[in-house]
Amino acid sequence: MGRVLGTLVFVVSLGAWAQDVDGGVAPLAAAVPQTLGFDVVNTPWGPGRKSSGELFHSMALAAPEGPLRFRWQDYSLAVGGQYFARGDLRDSADFNAATDDHALAFEQRARLTVRASAKERVGLLLELQDVRAWGSEPNTVTVTPNTGLHQGFLDLKATSWLDVRIGRQELSYGEDRLIGNLDWAMSARAFDGLFVRVTASPSVTLDAFGMMLKPPAWLVADAGGGRFHNSGSYFTGLYARARFGKAGFDVYGLGLLEDPGSAALGPGKDSNRLTLGARGFATLGGLAVVGEGAFQTGKVGAAQDTQLAGAFALKATYTFASAWGAPYVLGEFSGASGDGTPGDGVEHTFHQLFPTGHAHLGYMDFVGWQNVVAARGTIGFRPKGAHVWLDVHHFRAWDPKGAWYAANGTVFLAADPARVSGNMGTELDLSVTVPVFENVSLAGNVSVFMPGLEALARGTAPSTWGFLSVRSQW
Repeated sequence: MGRVLGTLVFVVSLGAWAQDVDGGVAPLAAAVPQTLGFDVVNTPWGPGRKSSGELFHSMALAAPEGPLRFRWQDYSLAVGGQYFARGDLRDSADFNAATDDHALAFEQRARLTVRASAKERVGLLLELQDVRAWGSEPNTVTVTPNTGLHQGFLDLKATSWLDVRIGRQELSYGEDRLIGNLDWAMSARAFDGLFVRVTASPSVTLDAFGMMLKPPAWLVADAGGGRFHNSGSYFTGLYARARFGKAGFDVYGLGLLEDPGSAALGPGKDSNRLTLGARGFATLGGLAVVGEGAFQTGKVGAAQDTQLAGAFALKATYTFASAWGAPYVLGEFSGASGDGTPGDGVEHTFHQLFPTGHAHLGYMDFVGWQNVVAARGTIGFRPKGAHVWLDVHHFRAWDPKGAWYAANGTVFLAADPARVSGNMGTELDLSVTVPVFENVSLAGNVSVFMPGLEALARGTAPSTWGFLSVRSQW
């Protein structure tokens, strides 16, 4: 594919606007996903909760009527909860048939959420979370260090057009390709910082945020003690949205200011990335289309290489709404630049920031949105409220000599200047979600990843994975 993506790849294209907010696997005619109650939304694996990004709403406003909702004149209180349990079995995670690496695991997440509002001006949300792997603790009375605060923030509604959120909070934008709450992971993702939304009109908003990833500390950067280095790390952004019925677009600028944590690098040796991007979508009858493109620049690493990288995603879904089960077909093409010659002064590998990666490039999480070109085809339908779908993914490296990155951004296969094939492999995912009650769903999946030539260094055995889960949200 070449080494350089030197200009912004912006395509308003073939894609799907998804009802399944976290995963984007099913089409929805409306432009904005629909909530189910007290911040409850659909995900591909059952009900979840979201009140950020596309679904942002101030906690200063009273919660809707329903169970465990209380109102006293201008004050309100609402209580919600979640239970999410999943068992999964994985085999041959390293593609090596000679290694016996069967892995069976059971995990669970339990949450208690309380939100309160006063006079439509001030709101508070506290969300306690306990995450644990079954069998990881002795069956005796012990301290439970896995219990803590997932979200805890104060909302201030200064005027009808200005909202401020302070504290620990989730962030989710678009299809969560660059910024997501990673709700699939039991611990999920939240940030600490300040968020501001300006609502220019019912269809136009501008968000600004600054999140602290690592607290600042002034460290001596040389033996003389006369120079200092700020070791704090931050994530900042401006995100504008415009909605026009069943179409809309976003434009954004995101700054990731990371310190490697070592004073030995000296002043000016942070990794500072600027990501500029745009996203557009529309629905035309049974066809839903969406596209996103991003360009990155900055100075990164100890050598202060210049970052020049980019990524794109194009997706289209057609739904046969009049047919039984509303069957649909989906096609997607996406890519992110890579670098087969690291350390040459220019870094071409795109940094995927903080995505819900599990939702886009295969459920087995072998592939991230870095140094990759991916094609996906999906067929699915919804018989009597259930959802059944089959995804087929094929992955190739943008630069065959560059590293292969997993969904969490770690290096799965190191860069190799002698490698000539970019064939990473093919993944098949067969998934089903069945609602039991309005706020309870069962889900399951069976997946297989067939490694390509680029994976030969790890062996030749296909990797298999599957899960069963239950989710309840109210």
